[in-house]
Amino acid sequence: MNPETMNKTLISISKWGKATGILFIIMGAITALSGAFFFLIGAVPGVLQIISGIFLMRSAREAGQMAEHNSGQSEDLMLENYAKFVKMQGIYLIVSIAVSILAIIAFFIFLMLGIADGLFSDTYSTY
Repeated sequence: MNPETMNKTLISISKWGKATGILFIIMGAITALSGAFFFLIGAVPGVLQIISGIFLMRSAREAGQMAEHNSGQSEDLMLENYAKFVKMQGIYLIVSIAVSILAIIAFFIFLMLGIADGLFSDTYSTY
């Protein structure tokens, strides 16, 4: 990649990374607050989003510094923070999938309990 294209890409990563990081933090806070009302564990996905947003913002900051100074240390830090961001997103997805599967299982269990309850109750009794 030629230096001019790389510089434009780094500037784009810097701008969009900061904005997206802020949005991750805001959405994470909303998710954590809404999840905390149901169960304490419901706040975990929001906390993971907040942490991901922080790592993304750090990566964006390093991309901006790399565009200005083109130092090897900035590149290492940018990639390190981006790797942490990707890892946190993976953990967030795993937690979200697990919670979704548990919710589906709970739904079917409650549905079956409701059906079973209906089999043993005398709802059409004429007293």
